[in-house]
Amino acid sequence: MIIDLHSHLIPGVDDGAQTLEDSLKLAKLAVDEGIKHIVLTPHHRNGQFNNYAETIIKQTEELQQAFDNAGISLTVYPGQEIRLTEYFMDDLFDQKLLSLDGGGKYYLIELPTKRVPSFTKEYLQMMIDQGITPIIAHPERNAEIMKDYSILQEFIDMGCIGQLTAISYSGNIGEEFLKVACDFIRLGLVQIMSSDVHHIEWRPFNMKSGYERMEQEFGIEKVQEFKDNARSIINGDDIIVNKIQTKKVKNKPKKKKRFFGLF
Repeated sequence: MIIDLHSHLIPGVDDGAQTLEDSLKLAKLAVDEGIKHIVLTPHHRNGQFNNYAETIIKQTEELQQAFDNAGISLTVYPGQEIRLTEYFMDDLFDQKLLSLDGGGKYYLIELPTKRVPSFTKEYLQMMIDQGITPIIAHPERNAEIMKDYSILQEFIDMGCIGQLTAISYSGNIGEEFLKVACDFIRLGLVQIMSSDVHHIEWRPFNMKSGYERMEQEFGIEKVQEFKDNARSIINGDDIIVNKIQTKKVKNKPKKKKRFFGLF
């Protein structure tokens, strides 16, 4: 069974699915890949889209009903992909944010694609001090982190979790991203894999092919570890982050209250 913690299936709220028909097609594709549970994580505070907790909860309930009516055996949960900005703590205290577990432990945090803001470490530490475990979304696609792996290592050492995107690891968006993804798995810089699905053709799930590659390159134990981590996160349980062996990783040139309580 596969749990997907990062998806864009709610129609018309961001750059993911645009219509209910799109959402239904993606849901059927998810089931075909063996995905049973998905957290819906529309973009929030990324400079283009704002999606607040109360609205997402309602939209998730409506989408679940649509899936049930269509006979699609997929369970969805409300969440967000939250861009790291100065508004995070204000939104958190105003109850405008959603965690991946529903109990306030794990939040999916997005960094800008081209850089790591100077305030990143400070803000991540503020979250950790509040009992939050930040999950860094798709770090293998951040330009600065790709050049200097030690940036991500510092975040993991602080207590963050790295979320690899399946499309990067499947090799469908280029060899450069595939290399970084492989490096991150090998070095212990990522602990879960999610789809970040947007579109049935140009941004599909790739979870099945991603896990198949992982089994070939790192063994079935690594696949099970990643799947177990995803289950623990959606349940609000702690996960074990393997200690990174290398003190300074460099890129080589060329228990909270359970809300979902599923398993």
